[in-house]
Amino acid sequence: MTAVKEAHVRRALESNNGNKRIVTSKALDKALSDIGVNEETIQLRRRTWLYKEALATIQTQTVNSDAYIFGSQSEGSTTEGMDSDIDCLVCHRFPAIINIADLQLELGQPFVVMDMSTPPQCCCLQWPLPDYLLVFKVLPDDLFSYCHIDAQGRLFLKNNVINMFIEWYCKKAGIDYIRNGPSVILGGIVDMVNAFHCAKLPEDCQYIFRRPKPGHWPGPELLTQLKDSGVFLVPTSHVENTTNWDPQQRLGTLTVRTFDNSHERYWRLSTNLMERLLMFDLTMTQMKVYVIMKIIRKEFFKPLVNDRLSTFHLKTTLLYCVEMSPPCIWEDENLIQCLTFCLTTLMRWLKVRYCPHFTTVKVNLFAGKLQWNEFPPLIELFTDIIRNDVYCLYNVKMDDLGNRILSISTESTNELPFEELDIVVASYMFHSMISFSCVCLYFLATLMAEETSKLINYFAQYIQKLETINKTSTGYIRSAASITLPFHYSMQAIMKASLCIGENRTLPQEILTLCEKSLMSDVTSSRLKFASIYFSARRFEEAAAILNQVDALVSNKVIPYSPCFKFNFKNHKFDLEPLRRRKEFLHMLQNEVAVSTIFSRHEINCVPGQLVAEFYRTVTAEDKACRVVPIPFWMNWMDLAVVDSLPYLYYLQYLIFRTTGLISDKEIAFKNLQTAIFRHKNYHIDTSLNLIGHCWELEGNLSKAWRAYRFSVKLRSKNNAAYWHMFRIIGSLIYGLRMLSW
Repeated sequence: MTAVKEAHVRRALESNNGNKRIVTSKALDKALSDIGVNEETIQLRRRTWLYKEALATIQTQTVNSDAYIFGSQSEGSTTEGMDSDIDCLVCHRFPAIINIADLQLELGQPFVVMDMSTPPQCCCLQWPLPDYLLVFKVLPDDLFSYCHIDAQGRLFLKNNVINMFIEWYCKKAGIDYIRNGPSVILGGIVDMVNAFHCAKLPEDCQYIFRRPKPGHWPGPELLTQLKDSGVFLVPTSHVENTTNWDPQQRLGTLTVRTFDNSHERYWRLSTNLMERLLMFDLTMTQMKVYVIMKIIRKEFFKPLVNDRLSTFHLKTTLLYCVEMSPPCIWEDENLIQCLTFCLTTLMRWLKVRYCPHFTTVKVNLFAGKLQWNEFPPLIELFTDIIRNDVYCLYNVKMDDLGNRILSISTESTNELPFEELDIVVASYMFHSMISFSCVCLYFLATLMAEETSKLINYFAQYIQKLETINKTSTGYIRSAASITLPFHYSMQAIMKASLCIGENRTLPQEILTLCEKSLMSDVTSSRLKFASIYFSARRFEEAAAILNQVDALVSNKVIPYSPCFKFNFKNHKFDLEPLRRRKEFLHMLQNEVAVSTIFSRHEINCVPGQLVAEFYRTVTAEDKACRVVPIPFWMNWMDLAVVDSLPYLYYLQYLIFRTTGLISDKEIAFKNLQTAIFRHKNYHIDTSLNLIGHCWELEGNLSKAWRAYRFSVKLRSKNNAAYWHMFRIIGSLIYGLRMLSW
């Protein structure tokens, strides 16, 4: 600590006639609010991730699964500096049962088996069907690689079966993955676990309802919801030796596990839904205490024991402390006191080497995590932090929290605005929701090799499903379906139009109806694709009318946006005023956002000729090696033609007015195109410059066209279609080849 900083800390601790904890709590509360740990931003995080969860569920339902996003993101218990990953659980629709009387043969239900031999928090999954192939029809012929048969002839499902298929799919799709115990990390950001769901809670998971507690929390209504939440059955890694502590008899027991392959039979009982309900019921003060604990863990405990003292240990500690303590103490002015209470509880568990699970009986959460030699230094560190009234907070670098508590800095050390980090969070959440709303593009990327007609049939079925969800569902699922439907209508319309134009057929009314339905996706993208259809069909008057409508809708308040890049606040600096007002996402998307116009090769007959080269931007092996990692990681956007909406609007106007002979309007459009590129934000600047280059070619000015293409290459030297245009100009000069018009 610097001398100046030490002086500030000393004055803070000595002020207010000894009320050090209250003074520090108030300063800490203000600092947390600045970095987005406040009710408004936490609720925004929750809404965003539950919306994304709903969209992911709609997607996975096509393969008979449901998706959940658990952990820090959907809880809202994270910060920008914490850099939390995404915990995704995919639940496959083979509902597990506890009672054999509930068995329905046609559903292929696994039967939960628990006996004296199964480790704590574990079970086995037996398939009671006599015809195993009925259930495993999607598996390879080598059935027994995925199953275990015991001495009684019972067939148990091994816990690696689903991950085998995930890995197979990742290899096929070119997605990076890492096996991390029972989970698979996709693209370096998504930690995915596969699971089955059991609607009834096993006896071991009813510990929360049976143990003695004060009674003020969880309340009766919440307890009823917990009982109805069921349990997930997730793969488990190697089962470690386990310890159990009986507080009544003051007796500890150690169970030694043999080193064999028996762990492949075990599935862990996971009460994620129960834990989500508990976390959502916490007060904001309690959430703040949890976030502070996580910050302390990452800053001071992680260097000591890595992630073996996990956030789940902290969450469990918090839940027990909330259950044990009176509600009146959980106030913002008592943040330091409440934090100390939680840290003291966790230190007490460290001393006895036993951390109880909040919902499940006979589980030691330290087992298989912390090594015995790691307990003493952890206890010493906890003791020092508690003794000094969490003085360590002043040294926290994450999100500049230490400086924010002291208010002695005006600049952030992590390149984020010091005073507006909550707006950064809002920007990131908004970015995430737009990216997920363009979900049709992700499907297209995975199905790129399919024939267009097959893809059209697939989308037709998917659109029907979305329409049914929109009519019959409620909550986030319905909202997700209604927001993403217009993007699907647009994609379906332009693929059908491309087939018609390629076969010289007249556009049927069905395509125009789909286009009309798509117009409320955002301000520009669907309208520009509609205009592209008319333009390619040489219906210039209708195309011009749509472009004039887009031109009237576009204003300085419209936010240009591309879903093809990883979020960066500097590159995606949305208009702060609507974000501060926290307008509804749907309103902002439909009235204030101009999503980039994106074409696939399935739409090639509706793509102006200049943009066709964008499909082939990757020319050399060096280009391929330099391709940007797709964000989201399954979207290979470099195989698409992506153009910022404003430049594309004026480019289309230029081509139409040039064709129709409206010279003055053509010149205005060309001027607007140049202004849109050089005075406004462009995510795909190389493509925009390539459009200008083509306009100069059509004007007969090859010198300026060449300069535009060279500038494009200068700004983006790899994976740039400008090279094809430059080759074409050289070819036309040397060999007299006819230059490409639109």
